[in-house]
Amino acid sequence: MFDNRNNNSNMLMTMVLSMISVFFIYQYRYRIINLVLGTRWIRRLAVSGALQIPFIRDRFYARFMPF
Repeated sequence: MFDNRNNNSNMLMTMVLSMISVFFIYQYRYRIINLVLGTRWIRRLAVSGALQIPFIRDRFYARFMPF
């Protein structure tokens, strides 16, 4: 009987903390991205990973190399 109540309160607390976390990540998403991409090797990995996606690669090449 008490175990079920404790489990429900743990689940509620997890849900509330998750929602608060998502809110703050959304609110400060650009600061977080700037902080992460401020590191050179992470930025290099992100760019090379993005260029592996055909849609992004085609748009990039069409914009900066129009021949």
